[in-house]
Amino acid sequence: MDKILVVQTKENCLQTWSSLFRASKYEACVYTFPGATVDWLSTKCDELNSQQTHSEWLWSHPAEGGDSTHIECLIQQSRAKLTKIRESIGYVDED
Repeated sequence: MDKILVVQTKENCLQTWSSLFRASKYEACVYTFPGATVDWLSTKCDELNSQQTHSEWLWSHPAEGGDSTHIECLIQQSRAKLTKIRESIGYVDED
């Protein structure tokens, strides 16, 4: 089974998809939003991070360059799993 689910969805379906993530065996879900702005993705990401303590939300936009995705998206991962990985490699949050 693939470890990352990629779904093109609409904002009004995002809560349903994100709820399903907890019960899934996926390591991450990538929700694509073609045409979304950096501001919208950033704001939505902050909103979801404050609402869902079990998940960590990230965003990516092609305009950001570097290792950004080629399409506008929100990325959902398990907060507990990411924390464990970060601790094991000595990652320190710079915020």
